[in-house]
Amino acid sequence: MRMMKKLLLLLLSLMLLCPALAEETRPVMQVHQMMIGFADGYLIRCGDVAVLIDGGNALPEQPTDDVLRYLRAAGVERLDAYIITHWHLDHCMNLNNVLAEFGDDDTVVYAPSQKVHADYDPLANGSYEQMVPGDVISFGDMNIHCVGPYELALEGNRNQDSLNFVLEYGTRRILFTGDFAASANINKAYKDICTNVDVLKFPHHGMEPYEIGPAACRTTSPDYVLVPGVANKFKIWNFFDNNGVDFPRENVFTNADGHVVILTDGDYLEFRTQVQLEELPTL
Repeated sequence: MRMMKKLLLLLLSLMLLCPALAEETRPVMQVHQMMIGFADGYLIRCGDVAVLIDGGNALPEQPTDDVLRYLRAAGVERLDAYIITHWHLDHCMNLNNVLAEFGDDDTVVYAPSQKVHADYDPLANGSYEQMVPGDVISFGDMNIHCVGPYELALEGNRNQDSLNFVLEYGTRRILFTGDFAASANINKAYKDICTNVDVLKFPHHGMEPYEIGPAACRTTSPDYVLVPGVANKFKIWNFFDNNGVDFPRENVFTNADGHVVILTDGDYLEFRTQVQLEELPTL
């Protein structure tokens, strides 16, 4: 009987300890804002998982291999998922070039349209799925919650068709917006997960007029803002300040900060700026 009690106490201790051990061993997630000119490109790494978001060309008439070089330098061997927020060249132009090198049969491409855009069909590798509001894609402890667009009018061929999704890891949340923030969804249907995000990826490269409404600014109330472009940091900070959201001006990160990498274990957040390609494998 005494031995049974000891075993029960041991099992109870292990049950109480397991959540703490899980937190301690949760891998560090990396979110990379790639400096690829006036274009969007984000890489998410977490353990063995790699997800690419957009990765287009700033000047379509002058193609570059900046995205491919970045993925190689980061040590990416394959992509589990490739999310295209919408079918504009500065977001999707490298799709098949990337898939040819980093895709395989199990790579899934997600975009807002029902089918792959005709210019990229057939895909060089992998399969295609439409992402719609309410979808949740999970990789271990990393969850991607789709919260936009509010309305799909041109099958992903306009800014307002942009996918919006929240990357959730532990207690941390990052809202990606493509070129448009679906204010109605952010403020209503998906308000719970969009309220007080840690990081907001600012829509449309920080170009004015800003493609995010004042109410959505207040709902998201981010502590940090990522801008994939050469936007004026002061103007963006002032835009939030005028709409009742206050955070340090230095918490806006643009191409002026070079390659930016966010590191988090789901609790702490660390931002590294001006990251060189040769530094990527040691992050």
